[in-house]
Amino acid sequence: MPTKHKTTTYAAFLSHASQDAEIANQLERALLANSLRPWIDNSSLAFGALLREELQTAIEKSRVLVLLWSEAASKSRWVMAEIFTAFHLNRFIIPYVLDATPLPQFLAGSAYLSLKRDQADIEAKLSRALSSAPDSANKPSPMLNNRTEIVQSLVNGIGAAQIAVVQAMTENFQAAEEANTQVENALNSAMKMAPLDPMILNLAGYQRKNNYMFKHWDAIQVGRAPKDPLLLEGERYFFETLCADPLDPSALNGLGSILMFERELDAAEFFQRRAIDLVRQSGGNYEAAQQDLELILYFKQKQK
Repeated sequence: MPTKHKTTTYAAFLSHASQDAEIANQLERALLANSLRPWIDNSSLAFGALLREELQTAIEKSRVLVLLWSEAASKSRWVMAEIFTAFHLNRFIIPYVLDATPLPQFLAGSAYLSLKRDQADIEAKLSRALSSAPDSANKPSPMLNNRTEIVQSLVNGIGAAQIAVVQAMTENFQAAEEANTQVENALNSAMKMAPLDPMILNLAGYQRKNNYMFKHWDAIQVGRAPKDPLLLEGERYFFETLCADPLDPSALNGLGSILMFERELDAAEFFQRRAIDLVRQSGGNYEAAQQDLELILYFKQKQK
């Protein structure tokens, strides 16, 4: 993890979907009544940046992140960004489950609070959970690898083909575009065989990114990044991959590249740096992520 805990300002960062704001406000009042200072975002998240500097700083200054988990939260890109920011800032996540929506896979082994079970004395239980929370991120639940040899072969072939297609774009755009269609057909077949496999989901995220690049190539070449549903689709696939394995550098790099096109530059920089750090810790050098990071920093400088 990138940082060790320094003195924190807040007892907890309350991460929630806008639909769950009333419950979040109730928790805020409960914590304040116990002399515990929470941080809660009362701005209009629907119009804010995904991970603006204020949010990242607030997570870093909070000892833990309390995750109000619900169907709405599972669909919220803001909540997802906060979850993985907290994890990669080495902050412990305490889930507060509001409905029957399954927790992200990497949190499946974590103790959690429940609205249905704990509502009557949530004030006391949450206070105890905060005081006993570790000073480090949750240990991800182990993944079971039931991938068949056929699926693994498809994953390897599709991943290599996606890289080759992007490299060929500047040499022969039409041929690369035709090859990209063939790669997408192969990916669609793989998704039918293993729709929940994290590596397949990761490839689906990269495919949305590649499709976006082919669709908007001329605009990208002059520094523009048109809005397109392909970006949100790619972002969602990378979030789903990270829900299974939050330490996957490829998914972090893919998410960062999508966020760069979305011009969510603070979030893009954060996740690209984590991808680079994780590969560096294992003795490698993530050149693709480093190139994307340099481009992100260039766009941030132009914004200033």
